[in-house]
Amino acid sequence: MPEQEHRDTMVETMMTALDEILQHGEPGNRRDTGLTLDSQLERDLGLDSLGRAELLVNVERRFSVQLPEELLSNADTPRDILDAVARLRGEQPESAGGRSGTEGLEDTEEDREHFQVPDFDTLQDALQWHNRQHPGRTYLHWIRSYDDVAPLTFGELHTGALRVANGLFQHDLRQRDTVALMLPTGHDYFHGFFGALYANGIPVPLYPPARASQLEEHLRRQADILNNAQVRVMITLPEARKLASLIKGMVPTLRHVVTPDELWTHPLERPVGGPGAGDVAFLQYTSGSTGHPKGVQLSHANLFANIRAANEVLRVDQDDVFVSWLPLYHDMGLIGTCLSSLWYGMHLVIMSPLLFLARPRYWLWAIHQFGGTLSPAPNFGYELCLRRLDDSDLEGLDLSSWRVAFNGAEAVSPDTVERFIERFRPYGFRPEAMAPVYGLAENCVALTFPAEPREPVIDEVDRDRFQEQGEARPAGAGAGNPLRFVSCGRPIPGHRIRIVDAGGEELPERHEGALQFTGPSATVGYFRNDEETAKLFEGDWLNTGDRGYIADGELYLTGRNKDLIVRAGRNLYPGEIEETVGKLENVRSGCVVAFATGMGERQGEKLVVVAETRSTDREVRDRLRDDIARIARESLGIDVDDVVIVRPRSVPKTTSGKLRRHEARLRYERGELERKPVPVWRQLARLARGSWPQQARRLVTGVGRWLYSGWAWVALVLVSVPVVALVNILPRLRWRWRLCHRAARLLALLTGTRLRVHGGDGLKQAPGGCVIVANHCSYIDAFVMTALAPFPIAFLAKAELRRFAVLRRFMDRIGVETIERASGEASVRGSRQIAERGRDRRLVFFAEGSFDAAPGLRPFHMGAFMTASLLREPIIPIALRGTRAKLPADRWNPRPGAVDVIVGEAIEPTGEDWASAIRLRDTTRRRLLEMTGEPDRLAW
Repeated sequence: MPEQEHRDTMVETMMTALDEILQHGEPGNRRDTGLTLDSQLERDLGLDSLGRAELLVNVERRFSVQLPEELLSNADTPRDILDAVARLRGEQPESAGGRSGTEGLEDTEEDREHFQVPDFDTLQDALQWHNRQHPGRTYLHWIRSYDDVAPLTFGELHTGALRVANGLFQHDLRQRDTVALMLPTGHDYFHGFFGALYANGIPVPLYPPARASQLEEHLRRQADILNNAQVRVMITLPEARKLASLIKGMVPTLRHVVTPDELWTHPLERPVGGPGAGDVAFLQYTSGSTGHPKGVQLSHANLFANIRAANEVLRVDQDDVFVSWLPLYHDMGLIGTCLSSLWYGMHLVIMSPLLFLARPRYWLWAIHQFGGTLSPAPNFGYELCLRRLDDSDLEGLDLSSWRVAFNGAEAVSPDTVERFIERFRPYGFRPEAMAPVYGLAENCVALTFPAEPREPVIDEVDRDRFQEQGEARPAGAGAGNPLRFVSCGRPIPGHRIRIVDAGGEELPERHEGALQFTGPSATVGYFRNDEETAKLFEGDWLNTGDRGYIADGELYLTGRNKDLIVRAGRNLYPGEIEETVGKLENVRSGCVVAFATGMGERQGEKLVVVAETRSTDREVRDRLRDDIARIARESLGIDVDDVVIVRPRSVPKTTSGKLRRHEARLRYERGELERKPVPVWRQLARLARGSWPQQARRLVTGVGRWLYSGWAWVALVLVSVPVVALVNILPRLRWRWRLCHRAARLLALLTGTRLRVHGGDGLKQAPGGCVIVANHCSYIDAFVMTALAPFPIAFLAKAELRRFAVLRRFMDRIGVETIERASGEASVRGSRQIAERGRDRRLVFFAEGSFDAAPGLRPFHMGAFMTASLLREPIIPIALRGTRAKLPADRWNPRPGAVDVIVGEAIEPTGEDWASAIRLRDTTRRRLLEMTGEPDRLAW
């Protein structure tokens, strides 16, 4: 076939594949739409993630190729997809099922090991324990594509987290600062999450950047969260990193926007301690389906109580395998799968939500290949498998290992549950594996589970009795058009639920009302949001915002409080309307929203149904309006006041795919349901215009800091050069020292560094024979000590410094002692030699020996304490505050700021032996921990 003819055939095939997606089986309209290979998939054709995924699958089938998953987010036009096809022509597609390239992955002996995990206080404790016990054990496998699966061991996660923690400290992270994670599924996310924890920070999971057409809304929404959380550092993708100035302009507290590679540095020796079980582990922001996102404060104790209670029902052990495609910024994906797997040491298999959307078979084949026993999904995930998978995709599939298929995070459809069981029963899926559950971020994640494996329980209730009186009376045999609700099980151990009326009074079983809960997993409230926290609590009970009823002790959800529609004395819920309308031809499934607006004198609120369609034909749209009104009236007995047909991507949704009915109502009332796409450059211009004052202030501040840094180095050179020269010629040590003392004070004056001394008169009252022990935070610690002491003091320094001739000469002239710290024996021997050289000197030890960017007291060397014990001289503890912030480790840009020096009371030695030195060390360490206020890194 001639080359051009072959190309034309490919183009025609591509356009036909696109036609099928756009027209839903109504050919002949494509040429009228002006569709070309360069039409924008999102702007011109309205293809969201699901639509694009369907297009990729259709193209794969027509061209017999396996397209790269990146096209789901990177392809902007049909031409991009066709170019990818051209590059892949000649390759055979993966065999049916595409088993994710997991063949040949063998478990190690360490992976098969069984063990009993202790009760942990914090997530850091859990990872530390697994790293000590079995660092080579595989924690997770990350499925990146059909032939690319990346494992991650506990040891690798631990080391990576230590690297990221050190990188965060080098980017000015302070204790209990919040760290935003705007990253996709992958190893970087786990390193960032646990790196923030290891740095004693508070992770804030966020969803990755949206598409270009939603850039402005995405950034503004994230800015609201970042401002509420007062985020200081954000870890994100290089693409989002390019917008750092815009993001910083909207968030005054945000100091650094960095990529994982920019944080990747040498690891800390150990995590920074500090947090306890009752401290906040991370902030889980709600999806905002009924308003603005709120930051749920979840403590380590909350998390472990929830995981422990849920797993008491599930009875998990190390033989279980958790398979998940859920996003890691979602509570069900992060807590329900990843953190519970970490605690119990279960094998975790993860994949990107985009990979699942593009190829849902990957999820099922991962369960097959890895022997998955636990796997969650919202209802739409099961529905997607029903709609998108052919028998050819499932040939050879075995789901018999799947013992719990969690169905939660959104309303559970009885129809979906029944059809999924029926469809996948031939492939080993057991009906009792389907487990509708209920949970919410305010309770970490899980609240109700089926108490034991069983087929899903579907309750059919009398429609009229329920809608008019709120009573869930079972429908009689043969009753027409009953309401159907799925049981979500019973409360997990240690937790309670109840149903209350509008006055807060508890209702009996089978009476619908507002759902409340209480238990050890419950949050203490929303971060920096007292108003919403007050609404959350009613005494010891927390409001879920959901409605339901209890029957035989089990929970049946019926809807959201804010979504309730009252028509002629009947309570209606939009979920049933939306599901029924979504089944109509030409209506985009999952893209229908129903809500009430306004108040009529007689009929109450006005009922509005908004439905998306790809059809642009006026007759088709008019027919849809009539069909929606008819089906609502005939099937549900509901009269719809207004039906609005809109183009794709007009119905607002949360990041987790939930309908934002409140936002839809506001847009309807403003007449903005179908907003024209705004070019990216215009969105960026509007964002820049709104954030320029903050950007200007940041620019001025940044310039000022660089000018200060430059001047500080100039001042150091101007002062140090003559000092070094004079030290070499002055005949007396006291003269040389007084010169250094005055030079240090002059340098502090020139750089605007205020030295604030607390406790007596500083070092002036230190006895002639003593050992001074100070914490070590920065290179300027020695300058500070020199500026405080008008009389000679003898610094103890590492012997390695004597390798430099100029430095060796200067150290000798000002009386610096050096000690070998390669081993404990060498340190003790050096201490004895120093003691033998004479008494009545003021010896200064930085007992930690070195420093890094992380806060906290490192382990102490024994030299200072052996010396004090041998000389029977007191130890004077001195705490330095502010030097780390002024010149952090691995940074060479000094910053303005004061330095505080706290001089403690003398600590007398009790003997000359090793045991006495140990007691002296421990006493000094406790004193310095109190004086500095820093965490104890020895505890980790």
